[in-house]
Amino acid sequence: MVWVKRLGLLLAALVVLIVAAIVYVLVFVDPNQFKDELKTIAKEKANMTLRMDGDIDWSIYPRVGLSLENFGVALGNDPELMSFSKAEFGVQLMPLFQQKIEVDTVRLENLTANLKVDKNGHPNWQVETAGTSTADASSDTAADSSGDSSFTMPEIALDELALVNAHIIYEDERTGMRSDVVSNVTFKNVRLDESWPMEFDAKITQSNLDGSNPLTAEVDFGADFTLFAERQSVSLANLALNGSVSGATLPVSPLDMKLNVAQLDFDLPQENASIEGLAINTLGMNITGQVNAYQVLSAPEFNAVVDVEQFSPKAVLSKLKISLPEMADDSVLEKASLNIVAEGTAQRIKAQPISIMFDDTAIEANALVNLDPLNWDIAIAGKNLDVDRYLPPIKDPEQNAEEATAPADASTGTEQDLIPVELVRSLNGHIGVAFDNIKIKNLQLDKLELDSTQANGKVRVAPARVSLYDGQATVQALLDVTGKTPRINVSPSIDSVQILPLLNDFMALEKIRGATNLSGDLTTKGNRIDDLISNLNGDLLVNIADGALIGTNYTQMVCKGIALARTESLNDDSFQDDTPFETMRIPAKIVNGQVSTPGLTMQSLTLGVTGDGTISLPTNSLKYETYVALVGSGLDESCAVSESIANVKFPIVCEGNYFEDAASLCRPDVKGFVKAFAAEDIAKAKAKLEAEKARAQEKLDAEKARAQEKLDEKKQEAKQELEDKLKNKLNNFFN
Repeated sequence: MVWVKRLGLLLAALVVLIVAAIVYVLVFVDPNQFKDELKTIAKEKANMTLRMDGDIDWSIYPRVGLSLENFGVALGNDPELMSFSKAEFGVQLMPLFQQKIEVDTVRLENLTANLKVDKNGHPNWQVETAGTSTADASSDTAADSSGDSSFTMPEIALDELALVNAHIIYEDERTGMRSDVVSNVTFKNVRLDESWPMEFDAKITQSNLDGSNPLTAEVDFGADFTLFAERQSVSLANLALNGSVSGATLPVSPLDMKLNVAQLDFDLPQENASIEGLAINTLGMNITGQVNAYQVLSAPEFNAVVDVEQFSPKAVLSKLKISLPEMADDSVLEKASLNIVAEGTAQRIKAQPISIMFDDTAIEANALVNLDPLNWDIAIAGKNLDVDRYLPPIKDPEQNAEEATAPADASTGTEQDLIPVELVRSLNGHIGVAFDNIKIKNLQLDKLELDSTQANGKVRVAPARVSLYDGQATVQALLDVTGKTPRINVSPSIDSVQILPLLNDFMALEKIRGATNLSGDLTTKGNRIDDLISNLNGDLLVNIADGALIGTNYTQMVCKGIALARTESLNDDSFQDDTPFETMRIPAKIVNGQVSTPGLTMQSLTLGVTGDGTISLPTNSLKYETYVALVGSGLDESCAVSESIANVKFPIVCEGNYFEDAASLCRPDVKGFVKAFAAEDIAKAKAKLEAEKARAQEKLDAEKARAQEKLDEKKQEAKQELEDKLKNKLNNFFN
């Protein structure tokens, strides 16, 4: 803004000098004899160097006035800053008879200006006196921005001020950019503190310094311009701008735009600016708003309100020649709107609230962004988001199979990375999300709450909470891209989630139902799906209550195995399709994508199941062996078994792709059943032998007891006989 002010002061001073020259013309017959004096005055009063190669002449038609040709202006001793091929000044006729000049029109033709900023940031329109350093000059510039007390705006009263075919070249060696402007400007009723109807058109070309990569804008502009001299402020009212931008680097060329502003004010001493009634129309979007800015030249601050009326994002992207990927729902991205209330400084921007509507989704957000260093704190709340509508359409299994077997096309290149590592490393902030009613990959999420921090190449989610399928899931996660290979740690926890509708919605898998609880810790690494799956490691503990195995009946398989082992037939139609259970406990150990479950148990009123095996996530396959014990009797009317079979563990083998039909995956192991029966027969024989041994031992013990009893009787009789004899002898002795 400093250079704009200086150019304005320069033009004003130039007008004053030219008016002074006209006075000399009226007083003296030959005005050209005062060229040297005019140059001296310009040098002493305004530190400007004038070049006046042409004559100063009177002009009679089309108006009475003076004309100057071929003159230039330089600041101080610097190279010439601007030049004019011709300047015409119309004067009022009657004041001439009183030897007074009252200029009513000014027309400057073919202005040429070369404005440059060198590598050190020094502009060539800034006068630097001897001994003044660049830092001092910068201080002077800052001081000038608040007003120059040595300059007084001259009284201006013109019916018309026109700048015809002005050509301004601006080059900045710091940025390597060049701007080339060709314009025409006309002001009517040019008087201080009054409105000047203004018309402006320009062709602006911006490029590199060597002219490469040009970007061209054509602008047609109209407004009511007012200059308040005493308070050094500018006002533009009823501003209307039509613009068109073209260039090879633009997605659409030309890009047309219309801009209207009801009122634009700028106060130079206070450094305040305001825009009211802002309206922009481009690419089929209508944008309205207002902006207030403070201390714009020293310590900028602003507040703004911006509204984007309902528009079609799909139509906008189409105009920008941006192709959208194929989506499941062709009707998405047809309507959207946006409202932002923001405030900030050069170091920080705060947007609160941000209201977004697109399709059926509503989002409210608050954002605080610090610019140096860049970091953010963002809170997002929303509802009704169906992500599946924006994802590629689901293909039928036959089409997927054809694509899987088709030869790879070398032109498609290698698989793309999932994680933008460099972008993640640059993240630095905090994001909180609370969303109601989300659908993603056909999963219905009643509520999603997420708290995430991003810093130093690490993205931490602590935690993410999801309410779904009558339960809740919580996840603690860490993405670490500080090393060569991205690493992910996940600690999931699931509480009472109904597993059947979840698996059915997510992957059309109906294998199990029940209220599921889960806890564990998982780690993986890589940047491709296959790598993430094959590098998956960790432990999980799953407990399922009041559930069932869908599509397979373990009782039926055991009974079928019993029948096959006995070479008997079985009526399959009388069995249920599922295997209900009270509890299932699955401790899972995952090593490089291979899941083993030692210690798996399932318990019901009729069955007891244990199992172990391996589930391969990379190949979607399993190889599993379970042992089923028929607990109790009368388990199924179609499978009458004796109590001797109860608690015998019968083997069931499951093998194949776990996306296939469950009934075809699992089958009874007939050989195992025969072995189980053989083991049962041996157990029965051993039990019979033990029983016979017990009975023989019991009989022997009884005989021994009877013999001992007889022996004891004889001993008693002999003792009694001996006692009787002893008594008789004693009686005889005393008698």
